[in-house]
Amino acid sequence: MGKPEVSAAAYGKAIGVLALVAPLIGVGCDSDRKPYTPFPTASGSTTPLPAPSVTAPRVDAGPAREAASISRGALFAPSDARSWRIAERQLTAPDGLAFRLGLAGGLAGGKDNDVLAWLTGTLEKPVIGELWLFPEAGTPRLVSGAPSFLPTGPTCSHDAHLDQTGPNSVSLDIRATCAAPLLPRTPDRSVAVFAPLRDNPKIVGFRLAAPAPSETVRMEIVSRDRDADGRDDVEMTLVFAAPRAAEQRASFVWLDRPAGLSRDTGEPLASFVRLAALDGSRPGKSGADTTAPAPAVAVAVANVRRLYSTLCAESGVARISLDNGTELACGDLSSAFQALTSTWISAELSDKHPERAFAALEQHGWFPSGAKADDDRYLQKQLALVMSKLIKRRVIKLVQLKATPKQLGAGPHLSPLSFHADGSLLLLTQDGLVRAAPDGRFEYDAHAEVDAWNTTIASSQGEQLRGVAFPCDRSEVSWLATDAAGNVLPPIPTPLVAPRPGVCRAGAGFVPPRITPIAWAAEGISAFVGSSLVGTLPAHPPMGSALSPNGRFAAVATEQGLMVSSSDKATLWVFDDPTLPAQLGDCVVSNNAQAAACVVGGRAYVILPDPKTG
Repeated sequence: MGKPEVSAAAYGKAIGVLALVAPLIGVGCDSDRKPYTPFPTASGSTTPLPAPSVTAPRVDAGPAREAASISRGALFAPSDARSWRIAERQLTAPDGLAFRLGLAGGLAGGKDNDVLAWLTGTLEKPVIGELWLFPEAGTPRLVSGAPSFLPTGPTCSHDAHLDQTGPNSVSLDIRATCAAPLLPRTPDRSVAVFAPLRDNPKIVGFRLAAPAPSETVRMEIVSRDRDADGRDDVEMTLVFAAPRAAEQRASFVWLDRPAGLSRDTGEPLASFVRLAALDGSRPGKSGADTTAPAPAVAVAVANVRRLYSTLCAESGVARISLDNGTELACGDLSSAFQALTSTWISAELSDKHPERAFAALEQHGWFPSGAKADDDRYLQKQLALVMSKLIKRRVIKLVQLKATPKQLGAGPHLSPLSFHADGSLLLLTQDGLVRAAPDGRFEYDAHAEVDAWNTTIASSQGEQLRGVAFPCDRSEVSWLATDAAGNVLPPIPTPLVAPRPGVCRAGAGFVPPRITPIAWAAEGISAFVGSSLVGTLPAHPPMGSALSPNGRFAAVATEQGLMVSSSDKATLWVFDDPTLPAQLGDCVVSNNAQAAACVVGGRAYVILPDPKTG
């Protein structure tokens, strides 16, 4: 192992002028101060941050950190300092170490000239670093070494931040940056809170993995005595952000007791209940309008679910744990997730899109649901609300056609059925192409009239849709595709948040939803995942699409019936046989939405609703 490359981690926005050092050191340790915020982590960042040139003492404030937002940042030592004059003392580093950061005095019960220092390894002692206390009187002592779970090696460098975050406590934040790729969700960062003057200084520590692609995460630490026992308790807040969305945050709280740490069971439930109010997505909060547009609510709901995935052990994909590897259980969050879904449903109904409200309720089952009896009552209540807003069309006739549609594979594909603009139904069979009247009056071989279509979903460049993934290493449902030569393409993420734990934990009971393709047009792939529309509807859909030939209506089978929707109206076609909707597949709809056709048990059926409704 080579010499560790340890820098001061992007001090470009740190307070570097001496005029600001004194005010920073003078900030008091009252309980109302703003939290210490270790440097944020953005996914995909692998470039080590440059070391500063040292011409004067600098405060280790971290990037994008304002002076008022920290308790007290450490000072930088000169480069490769084996001795260092700080707090009117001349300190000598332990063998094989070099000073990097230092905090002088300020800890309750300590001396003004006590120094807490972070020292890095050298060629003689190739370690990441060690935290040492140099008391004003007495022998220096080791407080803590760097945790062993941090990756090391010739391509890895390590940055550290040291801050006083409470009257008795400090926070040490170490991040590894490696040129070589790490396994997904491998911890590359440590944040620990210490009471350095105690015999057993560690209060609590965390290990963090890099955030999922396109997401950013930062941790905030507040150390204060909540229970008046003279010991600093710890509030850890994870702040999550995704592109074009407001930040979301949730907290855990530990009380530091002589007998050991005690979790405050009020968190993170209180955080998620607050998030479920979606105040950040209600621009009219201070005005007359108190309801956000449904798209804004949908984004906010998605990002709360993303935060849950990163933070909570129950998600199956948490990226944070205690430093002993124990993930953080969030407990029963069903009330918060029910509130999230209810708000989303209300927003969609206010926007007059009950079909999207139906999809929102379906997605509810992908996330924490609590006790089955309670969740069943919730689902029934919300389903009744959504159904009351849908226009019902009773199916009055099912016409079984003589021709047998071509059997297709299990992967995503266009239907072997397609309505023609003249209202007739076309069927791909094993032997050719058949045209049929919707009422069954005629069926005949039509290969001389109409060209057969390819049921493969393909782009104009020859790329082909092969499947769908519900990944554990990123947050979004993704399309799986190949290029024109058959080479596997990188997964194509969608806006749809993947279920949690979904497929990421054995025995979770997740049943993947059915995929109903529409097209791969210039705007990208469009399809229904379950009843959730993903992508932009094309103006000219291909034959076999779930979209009508004129692009006006879309049809997707649901457990409640056949959902037929347009930009301004949604209808639910209901059947006398309640078991029939679950058997429908490869459904298509006519230009005027007066007929649909589906495959049931390998046979083609035309579905005719009551023409007096809808």
